[in-house]
Amino acid sequence: MRTTVSTRNAQVAPVATHEPRSSRLALLASAAFDLVVPLAAYYLLRQHGASPLTAGVISGIVPALRTVYVFLRYRKTDALGLFMVSMMVVGTVISVISGNARFFFAKDGWITGMFGGWMLITLFFRQPFFLHAGMSIARTKKGERGASEWETRWKNEPQMRHGLRLLTVVFGVALVLDAVIRVTLAYTLPIDQINLVTTVQWFVILGGLLSFMAYYTRKHNLRA
Repeated sequence: MRTTVSTRNAQVAPVATHEPRSSRLALLASAAFDLVVPLAAYYLLRQHGASPLTAGVISGIVPALRTVYVFLRYRKTDALGLFMVSMMVVGTVISVISGNARFFFAKDGWITGMFGGWMLITLFFRQPFFLHAGMSIARTKKGERGASEWETRWKNEPQMRHGLRLLTVVFGVALVLDAVIRVTLAYTLPIDQINLVTTVQWFVILGGLLSFMAYYTRKHNLRA
């Protein structure tokens, strides 16, 4: 799945209102690598006679290699990341065994749908998804002190609790909607249009979500 979800810095003390330019450039470079390169590889392979399924599987290796590289370099992983990678591998294997190219293109939708559904389910528990995401970022940036401060804010600030729940709702609903659209397109579009259309569709949804999150977290001091 081409997707990444996170929050930014939020402390009791005032925080910077703008992300470093290098961080934004790194995010754009990552998006370009994960979206544009596989897309170009897919259509290049198709022009050289590869089947839709073969081209899809091979082009999907590109972002997978980057994920492996990041893990080997930084030695960072988590349960959610392992779940997403596992689902992608299982979906690819099933697609190859069945020879069903449309299922291969639809699998990303099923994955984002499960992720979005899981986000919404966390709303019924004590700690929604974005509380955990913020704590993880705070811990990475400032160690256990940062995570503790983030959790303290959650306990003491009703506005923060409302904001993190709202972010969880927005992202969860958007990812479920993405899943419905992606799966529908995978089974209705001409086979060679699926990859392009669903990539553009995901880029629009992801861009909208990240823009909303950047605005909302800055306005309400919700950056970890």
